[in-house]
Amino acid sequence: MEISLKKRILGCWLGKSIGGTLGIPAEGRMERLHFSFYDPIPVTAPPNDDLELQLVWLHLVESAGATLTQGDFARAWRDHIHYMWDEYGRCRWNLRRGVPAECVGSFENPFHAGMGSPIRSEIWACLFVGDPESAAHYAAMDASLDHGIEGIAGEVFFAVMQSLVAEGCVVREAILSAQGYIPEQCETARAIRLVERDFESKVEPWEAREHLIAAHHSDNFTHAPLNVALTVWALLYGKDDFETTILLAVNGGYDTDCTAATAGATLGLFLGSEGIPQKWSTPIGDRIFIGPGIQGISAPLTVQELTDRTMALIGKMDRQPWSHDAWNALPPPMELTGLPGTISIGPLGQVKEVLWANGELPREVKAAGGAIWEWEVDRNVDRELMCLATEGAEIWIDDEVALCCPPGLPYVPAPHRCPQGSRVMVSVSPGKHRVRVELPSTNPAQQASVLLTYPNFHLCPWTADELPTAAELPA
Repeated sequence: MEISLKKRILGCWLGKSIGGTLGIPAEGRMERLHFSFYDPIPVTAPPNDDLELQLVWLHLVESAGATLTQGDFARAWRDHIHYMWDEYGRCRWNLRRGVPAECVGSFENPFHAGMGSPIRSEIWACLFVGDPESAAHYAAMDASLDHGIEGIAGEVFFAVMQSLVAEGCVVREAILSAQGYIPEQCETARAIRLVERDFESKVEPWEAREHLIAAHHSDNFTHAPLNVALTVWALLYGKDDFETTILLAVNGGYDTDCTAATAGATLGLFLGSEGIPQKWSTPIGDRIFIGPGIQGISAPLTVQELTDRTMALIGKMDRQPWSHDAWNALPPPMELTGLPGTISIGPLGQVKEVLWANGELPREVKAAGGAIWEWEVDRNVDRELMCLATEGAEIWIDDEVALCCPPGLPYVPAPHRCPQGSRVMVSVSPGKHRVRVELPSTNPAQQASVLLTYPNFHLCPWTADELPTAAELPA
C-alpha cells in the first residue's frame, strides 16, 4: 500500500517522540539493558533536546529566505538555545566570547564528537525528501556550530539515510547509500562498517554489539561514532519491525534516548504513522513539551501541528549540491588574543605566560606540572569549580586546597556530569585571588581540565568583566 508523504512525516515525528521517551530513563547506562516497554509508563512525552533543537530549526526556516548560512544558525543558538550540556554549552561559550561561526564547533570543544548533532537530522530529511545532497548540506552546516568531523558525519549520515527512506527506499539500502556521504576513514564510518560486516556474517546481535563496544567504547556515553553505529545496529537487526528496533536501540545502552529516538524516527518514515503500533503511541499522546532552555520560538503544541508546519516548508529552501570537498574545508586558525574571557596563566617554574580561558589546560601547563593565575572578582560570588585530570590534580585558591581530584576518573569534562570528586562549590569575596593547579605528572599529552561555572553550570570567565552575552537562563 502506498504511504503518503504526510503519513511518513507524521510517523517520523511520532517515532522520534516514542523512542526518546522510551530511552530517557536509561540514558548513560552502558551495560546491556532489558526493557520490554516504557519504564516508567508515561502519560505524555517529556521534553527532549533530540526534538527541541529541531523546533528551533523549524522556526529558523519559517522566518528565513530560500537558504541559510552559518551566521543564521549562530544567531539562533544565541537567541533561542540556552542549554549548557556538553557541546551545547561549549557552543554558547564560544559564541558569547565572539568566536566566528565557522570556528565555533571545533574550537576548544572536548565534545566535538558528541551526539548533540546526529540527533537533529530529521528536519533536513523531511524538508528534502529524496534529495540527499541538500539534506547533507544543511545537516553539515547545522552540525558545524557545535561539532567537528565525527559529529558532523553522524548528522550527515542520518539525514541522507532518512531522506532516502522518506522517499520509500528500504532502510538497508539507505544505510549503504548514506555511507558514501561521509569520510571513509572517519571513526563513524569504521564503526558502521563493523556493524554491517557482523550483520552480513549473521553474527548474533548481542555478540555484534560486544564487538562494537570493544572497538569504539568511550568514557563519554554520548560519543557519536559509537551511538550512530548502535542506531544502525538496531535498525539492521530490528529488520523493519518498529517495536523490535526501538527495544534493541534502548537495550544497547549508552545514549539511549538518542539511539532509540533516531531509530524510531527512521522507521516512522519508512512505515508511516499507521505502521507504528498503538501500544507505543497511545501512552505519550500527541502533545509536545519543551524545556526552559529553548526560548523565543513559536513551538508546535502537537506532533500533528509539527507535521503540518514541516509539510508547509517543503520546497521553500533552495536545493544545494554536495561534495566530499566539504570534509577538507578546515576552519581558519583561531587566536585567543582579544577574545573576552581570555587570561594569562603562568606554567609552574616558568617566566613566560600562556593564554587560556576555561577547559583543557595548555600543553605548556601540562609539561610544567601545573600553573598559577589570577581570579578577579568584583562582588561576593558562588561558583562551581571543576578540576579533572586522568593522572590526578589539586587546585588551590589563595594557598588553601579547594579540590583534590583523584587519578583514574573517567575523563568527561562536562560541568553538569563530571565524575564525583572532581567538582566543588566555592564562595569568594571581592578582590584578586591566586589560583594554582598542580599536576603530579609532567606528561604534555595528559588529559587535564579546569572549569569555572555559574551555579547553573554555564561556563563563566575568570575575570570580573562578564561576557557580552549573559548566561543567566535556566540550566
